[in-house]
Amino acid sequence: MPTGEPAKQEPLPARVPANNGNNSLTEMAQSDLEAALPLLAERAQYITGASGAAIALIEDSEMICRASAGPSAPELGAEVQLKSSLTGESVRTRQVLRCDDTDTDPRVNRQTCIALNIKSVMVVPLLREQEVIGVFELLADRTSAFEDRDVKALERLAEMVQTSLEHAAAAKRALQEIAEKNEKAEGQKPDAPIAAAKTETDNSETIVLPPETPETIAAKPEEEPPPPKEIDKIKHCEACGFPISPGRTLCVDCEAARLSGDNPAPLASSYAPAFLARFENRKEQGWLAANLYTIGTVLIVALTVVLLILRLR
Repeated sequence: MPTGEPAKQEPLPARVPANNGNNSLTEMAQSDLEAALPLLAERAQYITGASGAAIALIEDSEMICRASAGPSAPELGAEVQLKSSLTGESVRTRQVLRCDDTDTDPRVNRQTCIALNIKSVMVVPLLREQEVIGVFELLADRTSAFEDRDVKALERLAEMVQTSLEHAAAAKRALQEIAEKNEKAEGQKPDAPIAAAKTETDNSETIVLPPETPETIAAKPEEEPPPPKEIDKIKHCEACGFPISPGRTLCVDCEAARLSGDNPAPLASSYAPAFLARFENRKEQGWLAANLYTIGTVLIVALTVVLLILRLR
């Protein structure tokens, strides 16, 4: 009675790490987002000289303040009104809007502006695939507080907010993909043995499939590589290393510097781009020029005292 060795079972596909480890990826991305938003709001207030700056995001059809800086800005967690306000008009038109005098501009909410002593407002919408996901706004307690250069600075800071939001969204999508792979691995069972054992009641023989040879293995179609994950699509600037959107090789500042013939400047810090570093360098380098008159006065007084001492002798 011929017999055959039972065929070896195919091993289960390798499992990805448990969800406990995957949750840390989303937590890290959310933590980075919560740290980046207040920093960008403070930068916007410092650069433009505004009395308040706020970043609000749409959550469950409501615009909620996620970061604020300055006394004129709304509190964290406060709902930003979209009806009869410049913010709502910016959301509807998807355009950057500026108000130089809230007392004469009909687009603003007069009651809110009077209560918070707001005289000037500027709003930049945050877009994702032509859909508004939030706003970045500046507030000032004086009229005509913002200029064209402030509009450009706020637009660049808004791009950084969008990049941070893309990082957090990509981490969530990656976590969902990993969870689906875990569920698929849990539901998959070992294949049944290929060989059929012969019983004592029948005269059938055991059927054994021939073993795989190098020729049969080579004849199998090659598996296509898996598509890249969303989180891997986010790139960094080739010049300064700042995160940029897919399809770009340089950030806005480095690209502008290259077009003008200048060398792209490196980041001033881990959060601030090159154009912010110029503001900080200007502040650091201006001490000697600001105190030059005082230094000269001290030297003249010291020289006069020395001359008087020499004459008294």
